[in-house]
Amino acid sequence: MGYKLKIVELDKIPPAEEFLTERELKTYNDFKVEKRRREWLGGRYALKSIASSLFIFDVKHIEVRPKQSGQPSLAVPGGCSLPVSITHSGDFAAAAIAVSGMAVGVDMEAVEPRSPAWAQQSFAKEEISSWAPVFLTELWAKKEAVLKFLGVGLSYDTKDIRFINGKLQFYGKALDLWAKLGSPNVQVDVKDLDGGYKLAIAWEAPLL
Repeated sequence: MGYKLKIVELDKIPPAEEFLTERELKTYNDFKVEKRRREWLGGRYALKSIASSLFIFDVKHIEVRPKQSGQPSLAVPGGCSLPVSITHSGDFAAAAIAVSGMAVGVDMEAVEPRSPAWAQQSFAKEEISSWAPVFLTELWAKKEAVLKFLGVGLSYDTKDIRFINGKLQFYGKALDLWAKLGSPNVQVDVKDLDGGYKLAIAWEAPLL
């Protein structure tokens, strides 16, 4: 497996002071909205937990810092260039580190009703083989994970990432970027979480 994944329940993470650095604690305390603070904390705990096990450092010697693009990155003693990704939704947060390959992207979504107008705006018509909320939620999570893998998030048209008959296809600007990155073999794994959540992980799988 080319990535390490950690999923946490937001009501089961330890106090912030136990695993955040001083700089992270300042950011945490600056949040005015409790929901945003809780989600941010959960993502950092998930990511730092993986990093601590990989690098054998105490979590307080590991810092999660935003890149200029807004994507998270890891700062550890001696440096770290491994790509990372964080997501959260409802009662959960998750993080992944690409231990091999060039990138990783994770997205988590709660399964809920989706309007036809939203689906038609977000997906190409050939992608919509079902209007069931569980299908549309999973499809959206997979798209967001791939866009995070590419490092662009929702700044690109979601219709440039398509899953047709389960197969990932790139179009438009996403196709150009994918080719520029060396046409990596992007695989997307999907996990079902208790409480009705879909988690998608996009990673670079080795060519067989």
